[in-house]
Amino acid sequence: MIPTGPVRCILVGMGGVTREMLKTLAGFDWFAPVAVVDPRPEARDDARRDLGLPEDAAFPDLATAIAAIPADAAIVNTPSEYHFDLARLAIEAGLHPLVAKPITNDFAQAVSLADLAEARGVTLAVGQQMRYRNHYEAVADFVRDGRLGTPQAITFINTKPRPKALNLATMTQPALYEMSCHHFDCLMAIVPDARPEWISCDGFRPSWSPYAGPCMVNATIRFSGNLHILYQGGFSSLADSYELRIEGTGGVLRCRGVHMSRDGMTYEFAEPLGGWTPLDLEASRPPSDPWRTLLALWRRQLAGEIDPPFSGRNNLRPFALLSAGVQSVETGLPAILGPDTPYAAAWTEVPHA
Repeated sequence: MIPTGPVRCILVGMGGVTREMLKTLAGFDWFAPVAVVDPRPEARDDARRDLGLPEDAAFPDLATAIAAIPADAAIVNTPSEYHFDLARLAIEAGLHPLVAKPITNDFAQAVSLADLAEARGVTLAVGQQMRYRNHYEAVADFVRDGRLGTPQAITFINTKPRPKALNLATMTQPALYEMSCHHFDCLMAIVPDARPEWISCDGFRPSWSPYAGPCMVNATIRFSGNLHILYQGGFSSLADSYELRIEGTGGVLRCRGVHMSRDGMTYEFAEPLGGWTPLDLEASRPPSDPWRTLLALWRRQLAGEIDPPFSGRNNLRPFALLSAGVQSVETGLPAILGPDTPYAAAWTEVPHA
């Protein structure tokens, strides 16, 4: 643990996500970058200069950086197929990894990383920052306040045009791993006491899509407590679409907007069998910086103060739902989540010393 003082960080992968994080990290006095890692010489040299690091603080791979530079943590923002090896390398070296979502592309690997981190006495965290957007925190507060009653049906639609596939062009499950991982985490933030029990998932690719894999997903999901979710997410709609509708025993909340990553949604509430009334759930909330919230909580995790929702162990829960969705797409059959399934470790209590 790192109770006080600076956190010496190795930054792995100097692409857009790291650059976005650095805008926020620069505002924390505990953030102490000590090295950058990227296989691209220009990318690592540009990052090194921007951070004011010496020439010998830029490396083509993490193993070399760990051997050369004393550090406390590794912030890993690379394509997800590299997450497992990089996180394991960091943990085995005694570093605390913060890994971009999804934590890996395989549920068993994710469990092994959580187990390894606990065995080595280091923390593991996953960059699931979207749950800290004003929109989701406002909706979660509304549900928690009780006016909606007990949620029993949710419709969640978030699709967008992304005609440049970039690094997702050949990914086997681009929508589930890149977008649904955030959606499922945010849904579980809104109804934290409900557990996913079953998912039936259809991944598909419209004829106009540049993706090789199923870039659009339709699913029905059953949670405990008689909660049922109708879900659509993906990258190849022809126009932006966002709607979150939560129907409970006390009424219905409807939220509409452009995308999950933009605040300023329109909100309406209807009493049972009644008409819609506008609400402004974000009126009293200051502008949000989801990365600032996540990184501040990460610092507290490093200090041993909290076990945040995005810890490696806790993140197994949305990742189990994602992985079951992948299973359903690949088999064409519903996937069950529960104690006698491959996803049981997501809800297994691990004893701590």
